[in-house]
Amino acid sequence: MNLEIILVGIVVGIANFASRFGPLFFIQKQHKNNPKRGAIWLKIALGSIGIAAISSMLIVATLPPLIETPDKSFAMLIGFIVLSTLYFKFKKIVLATLTAALAYGLVYTYLPLHF
Repeated sequence: MNLEIILVGIVVGIANFASRFGPLFFIQKQHKNNPKRGAIWLKIALGSIGIAAISSMLIVATLPPLIETPDKSFAMLIGFIVLSTLYFKFKKIVLATLTAALAYGLVYTYLPLHF
């Protein structure tokens, strides 16, 4: 794997984590006297780490194919739109992921766009 891609993944992961986790850290600091502070803080922290990790993996996984074959960009865009739409509508990640993968495959196979 190219070193540039690894560095992009690391930078994106750090930025994403900081943007999600940073504000929650400062909110937690303001509520020092709250007795339930620990349980809420742990739940928020774990939720932030999961989202940041998924976003970083998405960037690192999609960047190399887009650099090598820009023809995939339209199919990836359609797959991402399908994934986002189905997930936010039904809140079922498995259904959204499988349907997005199917949409990506169909668009890439039957609607090839050459740049």
